[in-house]
Amino acid sequence: MPLPQSALAPDAVTSAPALSYRRTVDRNDVHRWAVSEVFLTDYADLSGDTYLGAAQLPPAHYYFGDHAGPAANHLDSMLLMECCRQFATYIAHRGLGVARNSAFHVTEWTLALTGDTPLPSHERPRELDIKAAVTRSQVRSGTVRAARYVLELSLGGTALGRCDISARYSPAEEAEIVRRYHRRSAPPLSGSLPAVPPGVPVPPADVARRDPVNVALADARHMAGGVSAVVAVPSGHRTHFDHPQDHYTAMILMEAARQAALLTAGTGVRITGYRSRFTRFAELDAPVRVAAVRHNCDEVAVRFRQDGIVVSEMAVGVAEEL
Repeated sequence: MPLPQSALAPDAVTSAPALSYRRTVDRNDVHRWAVSEVFLTDYADLSGDTYLGAAQLPPAHYYFGDHAGPAANHLDSMLLMECCRQFATYIAHRGLGVARNSAFHVTEWTLALTGDTPLPSHERPRELDIKAAVTRSQVRSGTVRAARYVLELSLGGTALGRCDISARYSPAEEAEIVRRYHRRSAPPLSGSLPAVPPGVPVPPADVARRDPVNVALADARHMAGGVSAVVAVPSGHRTHFDHPQDHYTAMILMEAARQAALLTAGTGVRITGYRSRFTRFAELDAPVRVAAVRHNCDEVAVRFRQDGIVVSEMAVGVAEEL
């Protein structure tokens, strides 16, 4: 997954203000209930839909820091994506004027990481810098209804990679009507899920995890060139369901794709990125089935189906750890 060229003009950040890592932003602006799940610490609007963001990466975290094998020596790709999600969400509210009660729907999400050098040990929490260029993809009656975010990540002046997020925004009342129309009923909330998901969970070590609660797949079966499984997330997971959800989020599906890729390619690989497309909501009250196949040495194709219909397709970049 090659890193695209910079989307930010060189002069866009020459007079950039210094950002702070001392305290987190308002948790409501990044859609979190728990302050401990907020990593974004500062934000600056450089005008022209160009922004800077700062995030402190937690030195320990029960989910983002739970890794075994080679993954423990690299920055967690899911943590970087969560920081990008928080920054894009913050920009939507503070920069684009998207109402807090709007429904957010991610349609495409990519991450391309650079470098393969393990991170050196550190005494203080790491500080992530993010540069964002935003395109207002759809504006209706002066209200932003869709946007694309191109986010460039760096750590201590060293480029980490680029993340692209495309999202749609709908007023709460409109979103509820559309959801009920497609489902023919009100969607259940995540609290209705069982505390222990049904099925046989994948062993944590098989997906480079230590804690069983962070396993997102069950009933895995090996098939020619890959694996099949079912998404299985406990209702009490403190990160995935920090607050009630009425569907499996993009972050949950990305984690499930990461684990499916590791089951297919082996835990000795390093994750180099993701290319994702989300076409439908993954509902909570019907099984979401996962199929992963390694088409070539550096990519695993992952597809999610529900009731026989594709809800998401992803490509997970992998590289053999030297």
